[in-house]
Amino acid sequence: DTKVVGAAHIPSASFWHRLADRAAMALMSHDEEHEMLHRIETDPGFVENKEFTRDDAKKLYVLLRHEQQRSEVYQTNLSRKMQKIKADLDLRTEEVETLQRTLKLEQEAHLDESTSMMRERDFKNHAQEERIRDSLGELLYSKPSSAGNATYDLDTVMVSYIKPGNFRYNLAFRIDNYTAVQELRESACRYWGISADEYVLKTMASNKCQDELLVKECFKQGEIAQLRLQEKGRAPSEKPTDDELKAIQPKVKNKKKQQRDPRYDAVGVNGIQKQQENHATELKKMGGSYFLLKTPMGKPSEHMAKTKLRDIIIYSVLLALTVYAYTQKRPVGVEFWLTAGFTSQLRMSHPINATYSAPDFDNVTSSEELWQWLTYSLPSILYTTNTSDSLGSHNLLMGYMAIRVQNVKEPKTPDEYCMFNKQVVNSLASDGAACYPSDITPSTQETREFVTLKTYWDKELKAQSFEELGSRLRGPTPPWMWASADQNKKDHNIRSVSGVVSTYDASGYTVEYNMQADDKVEAYRKDLEMFRRSGWISDLTRVVIISFTAYNYDLDMWVSTDVVFELTPSGSCRNTLLVLPFRPTVLETRAEQQAAYVDYTRLIIAFYIGIFVGISERHHKIKNHKAGCLYHISLAGICDLGIVGCLLAGAIWTNTVLTSKSTKEYMIQATDPTGTLGFQSFSWIAWTYSNVLCIEGLLMLFLFNRVISFLRLNRSIYLLWHTMGNAVKPFLFFVLMFLPTFIGVVLIMHRIYGPYLDNYASIPGALLQLYKLLDGDMNIEELLQLDMVWAMFIILIFYVVVQFVLLNAFVAIVVDSYYHVMVTTQGATETWSSTRRLRWVLPTTLVNILQSLVPTSSAETS
Repeated sequence: DTKVVGAAHIPSASFWHRLADRAAMALMSHDEEHEMLHRIETDPGFVENKEFTRDDAKKLYVLLRHEQQRSEVYQTNLSRKMQKIKADLDLRTEEVETLQRTLKLEQEAHLDESTSMMRERDFKNHAQEERIRDSLGELLYSKPSSAGNATYDLDTVMVSYIKPGNFRYNLAFRIDNYTAVQELRESACRYWGISADEYVLKTMASNKCQDELLVKECFKQGEIAQLRLQEKGRAPSEKPTDDELKAIQPKVKNKKKQQRDPRYDAVGVNGIQKQQENHATELKKMGGSYFLLKTPMGKPSEHMAKTKLRDIIIYSVLLALTVYAYTQKRPVGVEFWLTAGFTSQLRMSHPINATYSAPDFDNVTSSEELWQWLTYSLPSILYTTNTSDSLGSHNLLMGYMAIRVQNVKEPKTPDEYCMFNKQVVNSLASDGAACYPSDITPSTQETREFVTLKTYWDKELKAQSFEELGSRLRGPTPPWMWASADQNKKDHNIRSVSGVVSTYDASGYTVEYNMQADDKVEAYRKDLEMFRRSGWISDLTRVVIISFTAYNYDLDMWVSTDVVFELTPSGSCRNTLLVLPFRPTVLETRAEQQAAYVDYTRLIIAFYIGIFVGISERHHKIKNHKAGCLYHISLAGICDLGIVGCLLAGAIWTNTVLTSKSTKEYMIQATDPTGTLGFQSFSWIAWTYSNVLCIEGLLMLFLFNRVISFLRLNRSIYLLWHTMGNAVKPFLFFVLMFLPTFIGVVLIMHRIYGPYLDNYASIPGALLQLYKLLDGDMNIEELLQLDMVWAMFIILIFYVVVQFVLLNAFVAIVVDSYYHVMVTTQGATETWSSTRRLRWVLPTTLVNILQSLVPTSSAETS
């Protein structure tokens, strides 16, 4: 606080006062201040004490002054804080009020919008009703052709019917100049499902229309063309009253003559009534005819309205592109002749010496025959010699051939792996009885190292290290060391292999041999002899898998081959040959690039089908008062989903697996020029290639069904289509009734003939034989030889159920459905105008633009 005097600033008195207080406070120590406050709190009356000096009073004054100032400062700060909080609260309150006003405006806007839409819809409905009323007025009122002639044309009649419960229904009928009242009455009664004999047609003036009259003769000029379908007021057997009989009697001169009832004959009426009752009773005995007579006419189908010309063109183009793409990817006969060469070579028998021959592939039934096949047949198949025609003579054998085995552990105790016969095995343990694992599991699979084989193998690898890299026989993978499935998948791309007995993962002991070392056959046989002595393949072996890859120059195709020998605990051998042709990459040649462009085009069409066709089909269902989701479970919806799914799955699969590397890179990977990679399996790529083409076949199935559905534009095909659709549901129910019979026959065949015949050893195999029996292609002689009684029983039951019941029932269901469709389906009376034809050809948007640019009359004529 200062006062300004001229150019100088003079402090005020309050300034000096505060300065003195601060100085006095500075002179007081903290202990003195604390002591003073303590004395005030404990003895407020010490001020009146004589010992209370002037200095004490001054200190007390300064202290109280300081406390007052601190209270003022605290009050000021608190007031400022309260003002800040209040301002913040006002700001928050204003934001909340703003949000509430915005929310209220949005709600009111939505309500106003709904109200406006309802008002607009009411206005449109009212306008539409006015237009309909005007149109009906023009139709119901006809003008005379001339002043002297009272004839006129009438083409529409409104028929009203009041159902029980006072519900009034109106229905418009199209008539011509020759439509009779009887025909109109029968049509109206058939529509509402009532008896035509119990109802009559009357005009709005309650005048009955006789059946012999024409409909147009029931109305006068200018009269509203509307009739009432009214139930007859009297039963046929009810006798007329005397007044009614008197009114209808003819006028005669002799009134005394006995008058006879001209209209009523009680005997005749009773006879007619009995005849009608008997006719209804007899008709009810014929369920089909009675049901059809009581069945109302079905609603007219709207399938023609939803079928557009653009959809027919798009699906036809997609079908043509799919056929072209499939023929480009899989030329006719190429893959068959390629696999036939491999299978014929692998199934050949090769000589052991001048006297004996090794068994061919199909006749390997034991472990001993398996050793002969591996020792003599396999090298003759793979390695080119002067006396044999091998696979290498016509194909390039890529890199290494791998022999992989999976063994089970030897039991520590005789009953370690026994399930239910431990006591029996223990009692026979002295005779060498023991249970060996039948299946390969992580707990039963052998993973130990073959020490003897390791010593031998290290010696042979050291000896061949002085040879050139390309002429070395043995691969880098050690056969004495077990490798897990993950390791083999990572290092050699080996996947699971399925046989007849089980499915085997990629784990096991693997040995690799270079298929280009034609002069090392004896070394190969020497290794096999060592494998046999060391127990590499023994009674503990459950599967032996021989895998290799080849390339055919002429056909430009690769082949992945897996030869599977499954050794069961009983000593038998089950053989499986898996030969899969493939191309590792599909984007290198000009033809493959053209096929890729076709695939991209098909993907665009798939998106069109999934989006636009799906939306149109769902709107069509909703328009006909059905749920839009029903489209997805209809035949058209299933076909569309199948088309889109197949195209997307094929494109994704192809671009992720079959385009990752070039053919050159695959060649280097397969041949292993560095000698460090070893065998590389291409079975996964071959399996993917084969399944992509299978997806193409499935795509064609959906496409053909979808294209055939467009033929329903023809009425005859539509009736047949509708017939089969109606017959599916009862036929499926009928098949379910015979399903237990089929299951029973399959189980009997599996139980009786499974232990002796390979085709019946499994449930799927027995089911396949049952299908062959249906087709008449099953070998019945082998069944008769094993068990004639059961064979005759199965054949008799099957032929009675299938030939005499199931097939005839199917024919009956189809005939009944066809009859029902023909009776209840309306005739093809719909005619298309030029505008509707234009909307069928062009999109609705283009038609609206055309109609806005061209007048209605010219647009109709164009």
